[in-house]
Amino acid sequence: MRLEEIDWPLQQGVEDLRRTYGNETSAHAFPSLYIWKTDMKLSLFCGREFFAVQFGLRGANSWFFPCGAAPAVRSFIEERLQEGAQPCCLYYAQAEEAALLEEWFPGRFHIQRSPEDDEYIYDRKEQLELKGKPYRRQRHDLHRAQEHHSLQVSTIGTENLEECRQVLDGWKARSHSYGESGLMDVAAGETMLRYFNALHVFGILVKVGSSPAAVAAGYPLTESVFDLCVCQQITSDPEISTFARHALLENLEESVREVNGEEDLGIEGLRNLKEGLRPSRKIEMYACTQRG
Repeated sequence: MRLEEIDWPLQQGVEDLRRTYGNETSAHAFPSLYIWKTDMKLSLFCGREFFAVQFGLRGANSWFFPCGAAPAVRSFIEERLQEGAQPCCLYYAQAEEAALLEEWFPGRFHIQRSPEDDEYIYDRKEQLELKGKPYRRQRHDLHRAQEHHSLQVSTIGTENLEECRQVLDGWKARSHSYGESGLMDVAAGETMLRYFNALHVFGILVKVGSSPAAVAAGYPLTESVFDLCVCQQITSDPEISTFARHALLENLEESVREVNGEEDLGIEGLRNLKEGLRPSRKIEMYACTQRG
C-alpha cells in the first residue's frame, strides 16, 4: 500500500470523491486535511473509488473512516484487519458508517461514541438574527463591541496577511488547553493563511482602531455549508470574538445556509463555547477499534 503526502495533486480527486459520496464533514474535506496534516500526522491513500486518511498521531493502522464506494471501503477495511501488527482503528465515523461496519464485520469492532469529534452545525439565519432569550448573551456582546470599539472589517487578502498573522501569533501567545488527542492549533492557522487561495479560504480581519484584533475564516464544504475553521483574537475579549464571527456570517455567499463549527476536541471551555452558540444539530461521530 502506497501512502502519499497530502498535497495539491490530490486535492481535486479527494474533493470529487467526498462530494460524490455525500460526505459533508469537515474532517474529510481536503482543506481540513491539508491544514491539519502536520499537527495530526496525516497521510493519504487514494484508490479509484475511495480515499482513506492515515491518522499517524494515533498509530500506523489508525484511519479516518474511508470515504467512497461501499465495496471499495469494505475491501480496504478488511485488508487493514488482516495486517495483524496493530489493531485497526477507525475514527470520524458517522452513525450510518458505524452501523455499516457492524453489518460488514459483526462483533469485530468495539464501536463507541466519540463526542469530542462531533461537528457542531449552526443555522446561519438564526446566528445572524440572534432572536429570543437563548441568544441574549450574544446580542449583548455584539452590541457592546459595536458601541465601545471603533471596528473595521476587511476581507482577507494578500494586502493584510501580515496583520492576520499578528492576530494568530497573539492568540498563540495566550494560554490554551490541549484536546484529548493532545491537539492544539500549532500550524493549522498559519497554513491556512499561507495557502488561502489554493484552499479556497474566505475570511475577515477585524481591527480595533488601526490594530489587528481578530480573524475569522473558513472554506465552503458544499454550496450551502461553510466550514468555520479559524476564529481567533489577540485578547480574550468575548465581545470581539462574537463580532468577528457575526461579521464573517454577514459576508458569506447568500447560498450558505449552515455553518460547520467543527469539533471541540474534548476541551471543556471550547465545548461550553460551542454549545453556548446554540447549534441547530450535530454530526455525531464514532470511534471503532478492532477487538483483540
